[in-house]
Amino acid sequence: MTLASAEGIDIDLRPAGIGSRGAAQAIDLAVELLVVMVFSWVAGTFGAIGAAWFAVIGFLTLVGYPIISEATFGGRTIGKRIVGIRTVADDGAAVTFMAAAIRGIVRIIDLMPGVGLVGAISILATSRSQRLGDLVAGTLVVHESTDRSRRREFQRHGQLEVGWPIPPVLSPEHAGWDVSGVGPEDLVGARSFLARRHQIDPYHRAELADRLAKELLPKVAGVPLDGGPEAFLERVVAARADR
Repeated sequence: MTLASAEGIDIDLRPAGIGSRGAAQAIDLAVELLVVMVFSWVAGTFGAIGAAWFAVIGFLTLVGYPIISEATFGGRTIGKRIVGIRTVADDGAAVTFMAAAIRGIVRIIDLMPGVGLVGAISILATSRSQRLGDLVAGTLVVHESTDRSRRREFQRHGQLEVGWPIPPVLSPEHAGWDVSGVGPEDLVGARSFLARRHQIDPYHRAELADRLAKELLPKVAGVPLDGGPEAFLERVVAARADR
């Protein structure tokens, strides 16, 4: 599945099917049941009051665990991380707390005996493999990018991809930068990305920055590449604004 970003660059996503989602769900249920069992053992030492607290904490664990995990850890629960899938917004952006909460609440319906079959059928029937919670919350569950290791390498070293043509860095810095080849459309795309980059999940953020930088690199001269694609884009935008 290909989605167009606000910067005019396509983002490729591969929806997770019922097999990978089912495996992740099984792992998460095992984690939740383990937590509930621990609380059950502790609550048993407090008699009737403990039983009441166990009911409350058990319910919050089953409902709250996926919501907090997805909202905090980039759309991933423990099960999703192990299987290699994650939840994103239906436009490819990072999932919000509200969306995670909605799909987490609807998950209760999906897990009901008999009713849960509806969620499975929904995944099989929809073109984006969405269960009921995804349809209501406007989310997707997708596979992690296959070039994740390459993007991590970019983040670790803060450099552009090996093999890029590296223009000479002129001195003094700003006086030697030539950004006259950067057009209005290029500038809008770079500015749009820099303005909303913190709303994009890390993997697609790295991909967008890399692609935008690759498009601008042949159009500039003298702009340092130190710090990676995002730093490069920041310099180009700042230099272009001074022209």
